[in-house]
Amino acid sequence: MRVTTTDRRRLIAVAAVITLLIVAGVVSVVLANRNAPAAPRTAAAATSAASETFSFFADDDTSEVQTTEEKAPVEIGLRFSSTIDGTLAAVRFLRAHNDSSSHPVTVWSVRGGKKLASADSSATLTGWQEVPLSAPVAIEAGEQYVVSYQADRYRASTGFFSKPAQAGPLSAAGDAGVFAYNEGTLPALSYQASNYWVDVVFRSATAAPSAAAPAEAAAMSLPRIPWEGGPSYYKSFPQARKSGWDKESFFPLAVWYEQVSSRQDVTTDKAMGLNTYIMVTADSNLRLIKDNGMSAMIAEDHQDRGDESVGWVLADEADMWGKAGPGRWTGKWPGQGDTCTPATAGCGFDIQKKLRDRLPDDGRMPYANYGKGVMFWESDEDAARFVNDYSAVVSNDIYWYTDGNVCKAPHEGPVLGVKEGNCRRAANYGLTVDRMRTLDAADGKHQPVFNFVEVGHPIDDSSSPTITGEQVAGAVMSSVIHEARGIVYFNHNFGGPCVSQHVLREKCGDAVRPAVTEVNRRITELAPVLNTQSYQWTFNPAVDTMLKARDGSYYIFAMPGREGGTGEQTLKLPPGIAGSQAEVMFENRTIPITDGNLHDTFSRESSYHIYRVTP
Repeated sequence: MRVTTTDRRRLIAVAAVITLLIVAGVVSVVLANRNAPAAPRTAAAATSAASETFSFFADDDTSEVQTTEEKAPVEIGLRFSSTIDGTLAAVRFLRAHNDSSSHPVTVWSVRGGKKLASADSSATLTGWQEVPLSAPVAIEAGEQYVVSYQADRYRASTGFFSKPAQAGPLSAAGDAGVFAYNEGTLPALSYQASNYWVDVVFRSATAAPSAAAPAEAAAMSLPRIPWEGGPSYYKSFPQARKSGWDKESFFPLAVWYEQVSSRQDVTTDKAMGLNTYIMVTADSNLRLIKDNGMSAMIAEDHQDRGDESVGWVLADEADMWGKAGPGRWTGKWPGQGDTCTPATAGCGFDIQKKLRDRLPDDGRMPYANYGKGVMFWESDEDAARFVNDYSAVVSNDIYWYTDGNVCKAPHEGPVLGVKEGNCRRAANYGLTVDRMRTLDAADGKHQPVFNFVEVGHPIDDSSSPTITGEQVAGAVMSSVIHEARGIVYFNHNFGGPCVSQHVLREKCGDAVRPAVTEVNRRITELAPVLNTQSYQWTFNPAVDTMLKARDGSYYIFAMPGREGGTGEQTLKLPPGIAGSQAEVMFENRTIPITDGNLHDTFSRESSYHIYRVTP
């Protein structure tokens, strides 16, 4: 591979970060509570089956709900999503006691914080007020919306959303009650799972539920996993849309920092099921990538700034070599001198801001990857700032199978509760995704979270392990089960018997290439399923699972969790899933469903099974 000056600078930065992996300092973080969600509040009586109109709180007893008073007007509301397309006809809110004033109501799209509609309420007495919208507002399945009104006195119930609320296809969970003190600002703050008693009048796009998908209808009674919209998220980025990222058949399977200089390069990578390059060498041919049906995300200073790429890559792991802090970036990269001024101050925020501000407003997604700073060392507040303030897609690279330090250093894996004996497990790649998704949700909005998986020996330490093909596949599937929206393969060996900058193309990758190719094939085949919003259900506490429904079938993804889950296991199906057997996909076998349970064996910690149940 020909290494240019730009590539050399970036490879030096990567090597410096790898060194940081071994000698990192101690900064503690607090892991968010990840207990299983409580059973949802279901507003069955609030639904009119004939007209398919839904509201959350139509029949709730509000006689004991108290009035709260602020010193200044506040925008208070409800954040919700729907599993089907429809329209909002009106906004409802519960008036404060002795309040007869008029109040403006607003409908917002969480993505972009845009106002979609507004109206003024009439002056009425205490109780529920329904404010019709001048025209119905279109609601897209999987998107998040907020309905709100402005007042300085309002009704509130703390702890209400400790159990998710459900109304037919509508759901609202944990931080659904939202507020903002700045006028004209999307309400995004939350407090103690409070309900501020703002509601919707939602009508489905069709007069009756579709008969084509009875399984989805049964699953509607379960709460949903927080969702950024899947392929519909990419619709707002023109370049991603042009490249087909908004299609349900597309799931990003990327390789990190490759060179593309010939058609054979692309042919080799496509044969492994890859469809995206995240970072390419400065001399890579972007037109060659696009003309062969691949996508790319590139650095801001790439020599070719044409429209072939779908995204811009900000500084890699600025949380580690830049660190959190109030310092300013000197413009220098690791190995070039002091990166921050003052030299002892962290300047990671300024690095990302400066790079983000340089980007043209050209419809391409800004992408950021982070490392151990966000995962382990930084405070939750600083880590969330890295994750939320600069990107539209975010990822993290923790190499649980091959990093010798992550299992032992008290300020790394143990910070997230990972014991040394359970460190080298596929399930910890899902833990990385959990941490990133928790941080991403801190601002009340969601972006796609990708996850890195190494394919060789990324650590410059001969005593560190080299990942196996089975472990690669397990790490990928764990990431997907924990709601990763893309996989990024780290394609470099800095140590071990075969040092390489493109492992998967060379003999270095012979041992893992078949596993990478096969797991990519399975993910691509299942992309229309993966690109639907998952349901919350605990099949077995020792087993990591994901539940989805599509085209009349249920899909259950399962593999051992962080501690246990191997050997014979029982998966308890949720009520409403009927069927006598489950197809074990890609394994040419079926297993019976007995008394609502599946029984199967997971031979290794990296084993996974995907079950399809068709009632």
